[in-house]
Amino acid sequence: MVACAYVITETLTPAGRAREAYAWLILSIGAGQSAGHALAGRLAEQPLASAALPGTGAALALTVLLAARRCLGPTRQPPRGRPKAP
Repeated sequence: MVACAYVITETLTPAGRAREAYAWLILSIGAGQSAGHALAGRLAEQPLASAALPGTGAALALTVLLAARRCLGPTRQPPRGRPKAP
């Protein structure tokens, strides 16, 4: 999944902005892991709440993706680092 995130970041990033895009990707992965671990630690003692955690996370991810779908379109530039198809 992380490899796919890097490929998507490379594909959608405008030329000259790759370092910033990768920094945001790493930041978002770290922040998501930290928040998830903190929430899971709080809910570990409550069996009913911990059973609902995966569904809640999926619903939150879907909400974020739907809200950002206008910004997630592919660019018209070919991916960097790969030769164009003949």
